[in-house]
Amino acid sequence: MKVNDFVFTYGGRYDPRRKSMCRVRVFVSKDAKISCVLTDLGCKNPGQSITNSIEDAISALVQQGFVPENAHFIEHYDREYFSGGDFDLVKLDGTGHPTWSRTSLNKVCILTNADEGEFTRHSLRQKHIYDSLEKKRHELSPYIDEPYSESFDVINKREDLVLKQVPVGKLSELIENGSSEQEIQKLIKSDLTLIGDYFSTLKEEYICFSEFPINDGFVDFVVFTGRSRMEVTLIEIKGANYNLVNANSYRDFSAKTNQAVQQIRSRFGYITRNYEEFRSYTHKVRKKVESGTQIYNSLIGPQGALQVDPNKDIVLHAVVIGGRSKDDYEESKLRHEFEQSMSPSIRVESWDSWLKKSDRK
Repeated sequence: MKVNDFVFTYGGRYDPRRKSMCRVRVFVSKDAKISCVLTDLGCKNPGQSITNSIEDAISALVQQGFVPENAHFIEHYDREYFSGGDFDLVKLDGTGHPTWSRTSLNKVCILTNADEGEFTRHSLRQKHIYDSLEKKRHELSPYIDEPYSESFDVINKREDLVLKQVPVGKLSELIENGSSEQEIQKLIKSDLTLIGDYFSTLKEEYICFSEFPINDGFVDFVVFTGRSRMEVTLIEIKGANYNLVNANSYRDFSAKTNQAVQQIRSRFGYITRNYEEFRSYTHKVRKKVESGTQIYNSLIGPQGALQVDPNKDIVLHAVVIGGRSKDDYEESKLRHEFEQSMSPSIRVESWDSWLKKSDRK
């Protein structure tokens, strides 16, 4: 028989200010034994999961007199099906360290003297639990569900970049009109967010460059991005005024595409032969841009400085974008064959495939 059912708030041992919540149900069996089911509240729990704080929850329940120390404690995770979810019997040793042993819905029903229906309905779908949880969450903080507040620097930087962005559809228009390499390059140089948004591994965390010098030449565009290990993408572009593939073999990519591939391959070769020098160089350039110096037409994303470690290896990527594609599927197969044949691997894309994947067109 169930004798209590409520949302319980408790603090952690190491940081009592950090509150967690779980649903607590107390049952008394026919032989007067007490069982306590502690149900995790998922994303509605502002603190640690019940698994990561089970000893704190049990200790608080005992200290506050809700259950005796010798009660049966059951950890429970709701599921949206009739198995009732996942159940584990929990025991604390003499030092308060928990151990878990998996059990079943049927055994829990026997132990608690409750019907299966008690556990087959999700806790957050029960009005008395949901309403109580929302009230307790509000008591912790009236701003608990408020979205993360960004700094004014990030907001202002984003607004500045949006105001300077080229009109939506401008790049698509150039490509559809079969524009030359020079025309497309000019547009991208005027708004480097076009490549920053496309190649950044983390939203709005990037630094873009045009005509980035490497050895005795330069790469059309370069993007720095990533966390911990910085990722450096070298990008060569060609126009949209030719077909990417001339025949049915990866060896028959157009002369213009092959020219760009050889250009970027030679830069890659220099980097691999002088890796440590290049790695150090990219981080020096990154720090200059992050300190406010513009170099190589640099543009830093709204999030500002990259969260990367200058002592770690960098990750290198190479991409060639150019030409048009008549058949996306065939082009994809040919590009895969080509990329697998290259060492180092160089990614090749038509403007058609690039547009299909871009949020900015």
